[in-house]
Amino acid sequence: MPEFVQLRPNIYRLEIPFDGTWTGVILVRGEKNVLIDSAAKSADVDEWIIPALKQLGLTLEDITYLACTHCHGDHVGGHTRIYDLCPGIKMACNAASEDKLKDPLKYSKLIRASFPPYSPAAPAALRGVNPDILLKDGEYLTPYLRLITTPGHDTDTVCWLDERTNTLITGDSLQLNGTITQGTALVMDLAGYRASMRKLSELPVDCIVAGHDYLPLGDIAEGPQAVKEYLTACAESMDHYTAFIQKEWDLGDHDPASLAVKLIRHIDGVMPKFLFLPLYTVTQILKSLNLEGVFSHE
Repeated sequence: MPEFVQLRPNIYRLEIPFDGTWTGVILVRGEKNVLIDSAAKSADVDEWIIPALKQLGLTLEDITYLACTHCHGDHVGGHTRIYDLCPGIKMACNAASEDKLKDPLKYSKLIRASFPPYSPAAPAALRGVNPDILLKDGEYLTPYLRLITTPGHDTDTVCWLDERTNTLITGDSLQLNGTITQGTALVMDLAGYRASMRKLSELPVDCIVAGHDYLPLGDIAEGPQAVKEYLTACAESMDHYTAFIQKEWDLGDHDPASLAVKLIRHIDGVMPKFLFLPLYTVTQILKSLNLEGVFSHE
């Protein structure tokens, strides 16, 4: 039976199967309930989210706001279904997500267009919604739930900080070495990612609740010391990646696809079916080093 598991006071997570791992949907309970992210597809709403809410004695009508951490398909794929079933729910997002949320399929295709030979087809069922509430960095959705912009994984990525318990709901903002299906961390804005790690390290955070199970530290960090170690590991992974790419470049490998494969093997990652996610990270690193690779499509 689908179940929202309580991780912190008033904070619950539902883990919905996705592509060999799971994606997390977060319920923040209060006078006004907030659902953060909606998984990958409409069926996830019917088969997972609605039954899990029922276990808590709730329905979609009890949700005031549907928010998101960013506009990748596995996090907003159920938004339209929720709105169709309950149009009274207010859609909230980072102001930088507005256009992407309106047409996530267009954005999904755009992401894949950067590396056509290494990318799967975009999920054709993705549909968009018009956000009702656009928030900027530091603004509040409820009196205690604050949006923290954390570009890096993508340019519009955010965290939500529940100030009642200093719990940081991170979605995909903290990548470590990515999930078991990614191969490596996915970073589409390396400078932003580094800055976001510094920014988060200065916040009063007592618990991290992530949107996936990230390698090697997992999906939860409880206590200030564990939070510090998690954030430090995220930052240091990019330093490690960069040093490895520089070394391989100096040895004569200037092909981003080849470098991506070597990096996956170097960190003992699982080789993904498609290479486009690690390729984003590798090309961002090459850009940061003022290097330009030449692709081999063989």
